[in-house]
Amino acid sequence: MVYYLTMSFLLEFIATGLLIGKLPFAPGTLGTLLGIPIVLLLYIDTNLYLWGTALLFFTGWLASEHMVRLLKDEDPEEVVIDEIVGYMLAFLLVEPSLKALILGFVIFRIIDIFKPFPVNLFENFPGGLGVMADDVVAGVLTSIILYMLLQ
Repeated sequence: MVYYLTMSFLLEFIATGLLIGKLPFAPGTLGTLLGIPIVLLLYIDTNLYLWGTALLFFTGWLASEHMVRLLKDEDPEEVVIDEIVGYMLAFLLVEPSLKALILGFVIFRIIDIFKPFPVNLFENFPGGLGVMADDVVAGVLTSIILYMLLQ
């Protein structure tokens, strides 16, 4: 029983971005902001950034799946690990300079909120993958836009 409660709390802690997603206002925006120091920390080495992003994606998928089942909600608002990973992916093609971090934040949030095609197709995936997938696509799309703007 203690193991289950500990694991449940750990998965919730990850899914909610260190519990930031439980704050009563703008959880997606706050989650995206949490992505900034994570990008800066991991981007000191390209391999660390890529492996860290992949690890956080798969951990986020598992944690999101747990929250979807726990809350019986296909896309719980308090889950922000998807925004964190999506924002991290915005720097696949560009280095995170101050200008890129700010532009990436604004572009990612716009894409994440409005979910233009093809982003909207990915939110229909079931469970935790559906929570994560649209933000992954939004992050990659943000990276492409940043590349075009900053190159």
